[in-house]
Amino acid sequence: MKTRDIRKFRRALRQFSRLINSQLKTCCTEVTLAQCLVLLEIEEIGTPNMGQLAVNLRLDNSTLSRTVDGLVLKELVERENDDTDRRVVKVRLTEAGEAVSRSIHADNDASCRRVFDRIPRSERRHVTEAFEALVQAYLAVEDEERSA
Repeated sequence: MKTRDIRKFRRALRQFSRLINSQLKTCCTEVTLAQCLVLLEIEEIGTPNMGQLAVNLRLDNSTLSRTVDGLVLKELVERENDDTDRRVVKVRLTEAGEAVSRSIHADNDASCRRVFDRIPRSERRHVTEAFEALVQAYLAVEDEERSA
């Protein structure tokens, strides 16, 4: 691939990143952006342990712990010890955390719906598949770099 094409790709990624961060900041008014991402991941998994959450979010344990601490202080997340292994700490959303998560989803769903409305219906599946492929490629490169 030519350098010109790589730079065009990188520019599009930067623009997309700014747009997504702006959207998330708008919908995550009750929590920080990092807390927003943790809430949504907990909501998706159910009751993950901290290790599982750190791996999924690709965060180190100390960063994740500080972020979860903030969510616990806001009474959006609760910690609980695992019944089978006291060293394992699980986290779950409180009712308030579930409400915030629903609100974030509603705002993001509405925003993405407006974006999808501007993409021809015949292309929507392709756009989604392309983004999934892009994410998988980035994850593979990141895993390779961590292994090296």
